[in-house]
Amino acid sequence: MPLQFRRSRCTGCKLCQLACSATHEQVFNPDKSRIKIDHVYREDGIHIGSKHCTFCKECEAVCPEGAISNNEKWMLVDWDKCVGCGTCVEKCPTKIIYLNPDNKSVICDLCGGSPRCVEWCPKDAVSLFKKKMEAAR
Repeated sequence: MPLQFRRSRCTGCKLCQLACSATHEQVFNPDKSRIKIDHVYREDGIHIGSKHCTFCKECEAVCPEGAISNNEKWMLVDWDKCVGCGTCVEKCPTKIIYLNPDNKSVICDLCGGSPRCVEWCPKDAVSLFKKKMEAAR
């Protein structure tokens, strides 16, 4: 169940990034977030976009150590198995995976099913993507 980003609602406040870094790294540092909000300044105004895990599972497929898996809800990294080769970083289509200072892969785990980026977003720009059938219930 990946994140959904609604560009039209985002103000670029980056509270989602601060919530993520505080939850996982115990610091308010957008660079240590597992979701990234980008600003591009053009002649016609500011354009805001996001980079976040889309649950494509490419990282899982290419990990030579089998350190990356999923539970059909979010991605998981077994840091005991991760050797820091960076194959997942290179293969990630959204370029959101990175290696931490311990040379271990960092991937969004949706905060164990209760993503803080969603909770902290004041404009409901970040939400959990739900399939049509789930949303109809």
